[in-house]
Amino acid sequence: MLQIERVVSNKGNGDIVKEIITHNVDEEITELNLIRHRILRIWQFENTPKIENLSLRWNLLKKIDSLQCLTALTHLNLNDNQIEKIENLETLKNVEFLDISYNRITRIEGISELKKLKELHLVHNKITKIEGLEENTELEYLELGDNRIAKIDNLGHLSNLKRLFLGANQIRKIEGLEGMSGLTELSLPGNALQVIEGLDTLSGLRSLCLAQNGIRKIDGLSELKSLFSLDLNDNIIEKLENTQQVRGITSLMLRKNKFDSWQDLIQLQNLENLASLTMEMNPIYSSDYTYRNRMNQILPKLKMLDGFPTTWRQGDPYQALPDDFYDVFERLSAV
Repeated sequence: MLQIERVVSNKGNGDIVKEIITHNVDEEITELNLIRHRILRIWQFENTPKIENLSLRWNLLKKIDSLQCLTALTHLNLNDNQIEKIENLETLKNVEFLDISYNRITRIEGISELKKLKELHLVHNKITKIEGLEENTELEYLELGDNRIAKIDNLGHLSNLKRLFLGANQIRKIEGLEGMSGLTELSLPGNALQVIEGLDTLSGLRSLCLAQNGIRKIDGLSELKSLFSLDLNDNIIEKLENTQQVRGITSLMLRKNKFDSWQDLIQLQNLENLASLTMEMNPIYSSDYTYRNRMNQILPKLKMLDGFPTTWRQGDPYQALPDDFYDVFERLSAV
């Protein structure tokens, strides 16, 4: 059995009613989900030492505590609480998945003993610096989006990292990625980037997202020989150029830029594997009919345009999908 302190009611005037209850669970249990129970504190995990997967998501926890005895734990989800510090995890040496997103953490710390950690999520906190990962060399997936990070740093030793998400931060320059040739997905939307650079060593990169930045020119991609998906939505690119740098891509997203020349778009014919293109909300758009027809003329092999099959007829929701429609998604999911 577990002891739980939780909020019973909150009248909104500071008058909070709490209670302490006993939560009965099987001592042999290996998975426990206590989501949205308004938990303030939880303890006596000594009675459930075999838990491998624990989710305390969407509660009111302010501190990581009383978990030290859960040495069999491999997955820990503390998403959406009120935690201010990563602490008291030293004994959880088997943890492979850790999610402390949507909390109030200001620093990456307290995880040096989690040497088996493969997936770390710290989205929507108050982190200003990438640090504290020196011992986490098994990391394959790192998500630090929606923080206050200004510089990509202290990642070069993570040679096993495959997916890196740093969207919605304050990053002005792509840098610090040397030695990460195993990276297959890099996501940097919603930062303050103006130039595509610092990617030359990422020979295995397959998916790159640089949407919602201030990028003016397509360039700096010539060494990305494995790239399949490129997202440059919501930038300020005026001219389509250097497409030879990304000849192998399957998916290209250029929505809401500054393209105003149909002649420039002929360069897209160089992309022999291009199956999906997003170009809506550019100056070239006049009417849906004219726009889609001209795109079909320029790129007759294209399968998807702005999220719809290129054969799609506006106003007919019951039309049949092309026979090869789902082949496009299979190709994109393989990225």
